[in-house]
Amino acid sequence: MWTSRWWSFIQDKLPGEGRTVVPVILATDKTQLTQFSGSKQAYPVYLTLGNIPNSLRRKPSQQACVLVAYLPVEKMSKRRLSKREHSARYQRLFHHAMRIIVAPLIAVGKDGIEMVGGDGAVHLVHPILASYVADFPEQCLVTCSKYGTCPKCQVSAD
Repeated sequence: MWTSRWWSFIQDKLPGEGRTVVPVILATDKTQLTQFSGSKQAYPVYLTLGNIPNSLRRKPSQQACVLVAYLPVEKMSKRRLSKREHSARYQRLFHHAMRIIVAPLIAVGKDGIEMVGGDGAVHLVHPILASYVADFPEQCLVTCSKYGTCPKCQVSAD
């Protein structure tokens, strides 16, 4: 991420001197809790920063990734809904929950916020969503695309 053209592009857009981009990376992974709990699931949302080297970000012992929320996993009633309507309702629920989770980033991303850095100095930083890490089913959910089709392009499944 440190060599990304995106980073330089965003950094150049920040107003004033001495401001720093803090690339925010979100990740989700819907998981079964245990084999013994029946159909219990959790849908955690994790946050880490692109300023942290990848070698540290991936090590749980470094605590560079924090749990920020759990998404709803309750089964919705399918009564009187087509499969397409049910999928759309689930997609809207997911997007509404994610909108609530990332809402605090909008103002501080635009205006900046003072934070103490690792060097002990106070810096004006702009946390901006840079990446969203998800497996294939979640990529389809995020992009509101049909499962089995490409969430990145318009190529048909054939």
